[in-house]
Amino acid sequence: MAGQNSRIGKQYNHTRQNRPSNIILPKSQSLSVQSIKTWRDAVQLASLAENPNRAPLMEVYRSITRDLHLKSDIQTRVLKIMGSKFKITDKNGNENTSMHDLFTAQWFNRFLYHSMKAKFWGSSVIELWDLDPDTLELKAANYIPSENILFTEGIITKEVGDEKGYPYKEGSYEPYYIQIGTNNDLGILEDVAPDALAKKFAKAAWVEFSEKYGISPRWVTTDSYNTDRHKELADMMASMINNHWAVLQGNEKIETMNVQGGNAKAIFDELIIRMNSEMSKGILGQDGTTNSNDKSGTYGSLQVMQDVADDRHAADKTDISYIINDELLWRLEEISPAYKGISNYKFNWDESKELTPEELIETVVKLSNAGYQVDIKYLTEQTGIPISEFKQATTIPTSTKDEKKKPNQ
Repeated sequence: MAGQNSRIGKQYNHTRQNRPSNIILPKSQSLSVQSIKTWRDAVQLASLAENPNRAPLMEVYRSITRDLHLKSDIQTRVLKIMGSKFKITDKNGNENTSMHDLFTAQWFNRFLYHSMKAKFWGSSVIELWDLDPDTLELKAANYIPSENILFTEGIITKEVGDEKGYPYKEGSYEPYYIQIGTNNDLGILEDVAPDALAKKFAKAAWVEFSEKYGISPRWVTTDSYNTDRHKELADMMASMINNHWAVLQGNEKIETMNVQGGNAKAIFDELIIRMNSEMSKGILGQDGTTNSNDKSGTYGSLQVMQDVADDRHAADKTDISYIINDELLWRLEEISPAYKGISNYKFNWDESKELTPEELIETVVKLSNAGYQVDIKYLTEQTGIPISEFKQATTIPTSTKDEKKKPNQ
């Protein structure tokens, strides 16, 4: 395969205009109302053994990820990966800074984002096509809409429902495309969607309730049969939302209705809180770190919940490192000479801990007292404090056991 792929640059004019993803026809995103039934039908349609269609399911996902709580939970996992330190090492474990610099670029940041997004949205395909004309380094990592992917056949289609297109799993285009996830993976959002939709319904119902009963229904009674007076009273009632007064005559009076029924806050707000909790459990494995107003947990229980979230972060790191080492590195070497030899190296997460200036100074004091010599230049750079030399600390003499203690004055 390497021999075949090495000829790609000679066989094809590698420009932005002729990349396979350009065949995809632009399509407006639907903002139609989603329900539990539309979610269930969309899952069934996306799970068909023959001619599956993910377009309706993607519409459901786009709708529910507008929920700020769900979006925040997803970003918690995604941003932790995008903000984690990494290093590129050779087979002996030695770090190579020049290779590392090739990954400190916007395209790699987007690659991490799309790779993590696949955990929630399901199987995804990332395109590695655009190269900088001067350096030949990769410029972008593009997401291919899942609606236009036939994952089992490995084909990028022009329109949703097409059965023919460009193959991306084999042949000349294989180095330019990476599939994240298995062919039938519909992502974590498949299970979270019912809770997110239930929350949307609860919020909509609460808004409707507020519109109807936020201002109590009111009416005016009169013994007048004059049509003009009836119109005056109607206009007066209509304007009372802004003007809380009225001019009445004779036996005319205004009354308001006392709304009977359950506690609206308990009905709607508690349902929303429960749905938030369920979504957090689905994304983070716990809900103790997502609601600062919940004081019911002890420090120990909240620490356990944080450990659960950390476990997912560790698992995300493992999955992403497999994708980079097994799928990305050899492709980079095939698509551009700028990455020559990169497949001989390995991507690793940098697990070293950075000390705060206070922790660093405390550690230096302990090391100095133990007889170790600390690099002054390094300490100055890390703390920002100009340090010229180390001076032996003056010890305070302590009383011996045989020394008589003086009585208190």
